[in-house]
Parts: sequence; C-alpha cells; structure tokens
Amino acid sequence: MTPTEGAAASGAEQVVRVLLRQARCADCNCSYRSENVHVLRQQDDRIWDLAVVCHRCYTMSLVRAIVQGPAWQRRSDRSALPAVGPLHELDPLERAHFRALSPVSMDDVLDIAGFLADFDGDFQRLFQGRGGDP
Repeated sequence: MTPTEGAAASGAEQVVRVLLRQARCADCNCSYRSENVHVLRQQDDRIWDLAVVCHRCYTMSLVRAIVQGPAWQRRSDRSALPAVGPLHELDPLERAHFRALSPVSMDDVLDIAGFLADFDGDFQRLFQGRGGDP
C-alpha cells in the first residue's frame, strides 16, 4: 500500500466512523454497522459517496458525505473529523409520500435502461416544450 492509499484508507475509516456515530436509518432509526457501509466513490478526500444497509430493516441508502474543507485542512491532528449532522434530502411528509408509492418494477427498469441506451445527454432538448425553464 502506497502512502497515498494509506491516507485514503484512514480518511475512509474516519468518514465511516463519523457516519456510524451520527447517521441513522431513515426508516427504522437504527444505527448502522461498519460492515454495512461501503465506499462507492471518493473525490479529493472531501466528497464521499457511500452505500449503507440497515441491519434491522434492510433499507439501503446512499449517503454523500462532504468533509468541511478549511477546518479539516488546518487540523494537525486528523484523528477525528469535524462534527457534522446528517442531512436528509426528504422531509418526513415527502418520505411518507414516496414510501406509499408502488415499488419500481422490472418493466420500469427495462424502460429506463432502453431510454438511457439511446439518450445523448441533451437535457435541454429532452425537456423543451414541457414548461418551466428552457
């Protein structure tokens, strides 16, 4: 393991420690276990995309952890990250609304896969004429 890889591993461990200490499952409020946290992607040791699975209700969540730069970079002792609270993208009413919807079906997955196979990335053209901003 190179020094850079070692630093990334220790950074990942620190991000996971903060997540385990502060984040809870949005469905059952259970804390996460380290074996159920998976680093998907890391950008510049500041932005971490993680997948977490609740060991109680098996809800999978995606978490984006953003390490606050200046305070983190000035620290000489990087044994602990600055305390940050988890932010939820949805409020309780929104979560209840989406929880009540039917699950994504295999047909839905196939439809979007077919769409994405032919999609050229031009969102302006895609949404043109549907109202809202051009």
